[in-house]
Amino acid sequence: MAEDQLEEIRRKIDIVELINEYTPLKKTGRNFKALCPFHSEKIPSFIVSPERQIFKCFGCGAGGDIFKFLMLTENIEFGEALRTLAKRAGVKLRRYQPSESEKQKQLLYEINHLASEYYHYLLTKHPAGKKALNYILGRGITRESLARFKLGYSPNLWEALQDYLVKKKRYRTEDLERAGLVIKSEKRRGYYDRFRGRLMFTLRDHRNNVVGFAGRTLDPKQEEAKYINSPETLVYHKSDLLYGLVETKAAIKKADEAIVVEGELDAVSSIQSGVENVVALKGTALTQGQVDLLGRFTKNVTLAMDQDVAGDQAARRGIELADAADMAIKVVVVKGGKDPDEVAQKSPKLWRQLVKKAVPIYDYFLDSAFSRFDARTAEGKRRISLELTPILVKISNKVVQSHYIRQLADRLRVEEEAVAAEVAKFITEESAKAPSERKDYEKVETMNRREILEEYLLALAFQSENWVLLRKREIQQLIKTPRFQRIIEALSGYLKRYKTLDSQRLAKMLPAELKEAFDRLYLLEITDLIESEEKFRKELAKIKLALKKLGLKEGLKEIGSQISELEKEKKPTKAERDKLKKLHEQFRDLSAELSGLEE
Repeated sequence: MAEDQLEEIRRKIDIVELINEYTPLKKTGRNFKALCPFHSEKIPSFIVSPERQIFKCFGCGAGGDIFKFLMLTENIEFGEALRTLAKRAGVKLRRYQPSESEKQKQLLYEINHLASEYYHYLLTKHPAGKKALNYILGRGITRESLARFKLGYSPNLWEALQDYLVKKKRYRTEDLERAGLVIKSEKRRGYYDRFRGRLMFTLRDHRNNVVGFAGRTLDPKQEEAKYINSPETLVYHKSDLLYGLVETKAAIKKADEAIVVEGELDAVSSIQSGVENVVALKGTALTQGQVDLLGRFTKNVTLAMDQDVAGDQAARRGIELADAADMAIKVVVVKGGKDPDEVAQKSPKLWRQLVKKAVPIYDYFLDSAFSRFDARTAEGKRRISLELTPILVKISNKVVQSHYIRQLADRLRVEEEAVAAEVAKFITEESAKAPSERKDYEKVETMNRREILEEYLLALAFQSENWVLLRKREIQQLIKTPRFQRIIEALSGYLKRYKTLDSQRLAKMLPAELKEAFDRLYLLEITDLIESEEKFRKELAKIKLALKKLGLKEGLKEIGSQISELEKEKKPTKAERDKLKKLHEQFRDLSAELSGLEE
């Protein structure tokens, strides 16, 4: 891959604009700040520098350019990020050699896409799909929806899809197996189609790649499972997929809310009824991957599940994940049908009203518990407390937690302190059971005081564009950290060659191992200091003084150590006595100098 094309893509895509599509950025001086999209945090530590076109999280350590951001965010390899950003920038790639893994992914995308087209054709245009077509149209799904969501039909034959993809399209059967479309037979040689005689739902990721399928039986009396899904493959991961997201993400952004349903037909019928900001899960439980994905488009999630979420432990875990991601969560109480599909088909108006009347999740939990147990009896109070205490414990926002502790106490007609005590007791018991887990981002390397001070000094010089400051002998003598010394050396070479100050050009002159340290200099928040000449002068004087003091203290420590070693000698030689005398004089002089600076 030619470096000039990478640079062209970087020039044409503004990192601030790109990242802002995934997580809201707030301008802070010269840079932008946000809550990190790669780890959970309450105080923003994710910084984006428009000047250097880089990002850095000072919490988890993630950092890089537009390519790295897309790779981390989408969990994709460099090649896929490159192709995506090249397309966005309007750059036609030359001489790029994808990795073997990328080639395999592209192959599976191609095979799945052709399978989707094949199934869709059979449903909508071939006599073999007539029964399935009549069934789905009879369920109220329109032809427009069939086309939009690429619904299809898999014929009730053992090798129909193989005949099409292997014999006609020349793909290998082994690759179909990797895509999850065929299964190796245990009874006879060869393979058979995984999906047979089923209504087919095409599963696409949010980048519009066909990653897998869900097949629904047409006969409710059939002994086989109602739904069969693609297995986990190189491109399909059930826990990361939200059905319909590629079609509805614009509506979700516009409404600033995502309605989450259980099944594909729930989603399609909801969209037909006018509630378009909807996605579907497989089951009731949100996963971390799905929460992260939804978080790119909205922080408001409304659950509309077929079954009672309050009694579903898996659903509760998903809600905890969403709550930890600072999402506002509501629940639609489904009425007028067994699921959103039936309600939306029978009465689109009722479905729209139910969505509008969604209740906050913790109100829903309280209402559900009180509807099932008698709060007038001691046993009822106990059962309600046992069910709700673990839920209240998991509320991450302490203000919200306090609100619901008070609500529960009022409805149980007990003292608020009693409920709070049960919550505290539960926390203590859970803490005793599980050892504390060290977060990955706590492993980020920390800097000592000297490194922090030196980095701050260099940041002042570079961000204020007072680069010549770093060529002064007085400043260079204060810098002891090797990586900062090497950056200053590179700067000296740069200033001899160029008159204009260009951080991008200077960065290219640096060895690869210094680029991260250089980038950090532009991510520190010091805008208020460099925009005022007086503040800049004062801050520079302060940091110089701090480094001088630190240097003297380091010198005193070193000399003190040498003195201690020499004083251990019981019969010192004349040379050792002379050296000891000289060290005492140096120690006295440095102490006096330090005292003078500290006055």
